Amino acid sequence: MTDAFCEYHPIVNIVYFLVVLALPAFVMQTGLLMISCICAAVYYFHLKRRGGVRYFGVVLGLFLITALINPLFSHRGATLLFYLPTGNPVTEEALIYGVQMGIMVFGTLLWCSCFNTVVTSEKWIEILGRVAPFFSLLLAMIFRFIPKYTGQIQKIHFARKAMGEKNTGLKDKVKNAFQTFSITTTWALENSVDTVDSMRARGYGTGRRSTYHNYRITFRDISALIWITGWGGVVLYAVASGALKTVYYPYYEVRGSVLFYAAFALLCLTPLGMEGKENFRWRRLKFKI
Repeated sequence: MTDAFCEYHPIVNIVYFLVVLALPAFVMQTGLLMISCICAAVYYFHLKRRGGVRYFGVVLGLFLITALINPLFSHRGATLLFYLPTGNPVTEEALIYGVQMGIMVFGTLLWCSCFNTVVTSEKWIEILGRVAPFFSLLLAMIFRFIPKYTGQIQKIHFARKAMGEKNTGLKDKVKNAFQTFSITTTWALENSVDTVDSMRARGYGTGRRSTYHNYRITFRDISALIWITGWGGVVLYAVASGALKTVYYPYYEVRGSVLFYAAFALLCLTPLGMEGKENFRWRRLKFKI
């Protein structure tokens, strides 16, 4: 699924995701992590709908693992909770830091999933086409080849299964997997040779390169960049001045401000705000008809 934010220039999309990913990850402030995590989950399900439940469960499992690993291996902190059977202490500060790390991993993975949905291969080619045209072409071919390769594996697997392929034990499964991989690799090499011959026949590399750019920076994109960098600058100023800070060791201490939390929340909710604005305009136009 796409939304209004997907229609913006690729630079706007990339700048937004860089800001919302970098600020919580590098600052590790409790309030920013919580806001980032909640907004990432909301935007993730806005894009994925029910199709994102499985991945969300995997990310939730990684959150639990990350939260439990830190207090098991890190014993820093002044507030003792209990002792493990091995004799190592578990401290409140280590447990809180592990939970915060888990929240950071949780939010980062959800934001990255949203990033992959919004910033498509077409947008990457648009950005890299002028700066690195050869790398842009290579990236486009990779993005095209991955689903094609996966689809070919499925075709070969179904064809071998229809021909009576044995798949009763572990030995048969490993053998069939290797044979399928070998057939698919041979097909991929032959396909790459055909692609090279086709590009040479079309005159690739013999003349000056010309590119087509589907995106143009408009006033709407500039306004969105000002909005994103403005709120990001406000949060960055709060971090630099010490208004947003979390100390984990030796004692857990949080410094925060509702004003700066609201600024970061507005930043994280920008795509949903754009979607709501477009829906409001659409309903108003329908009402006028």
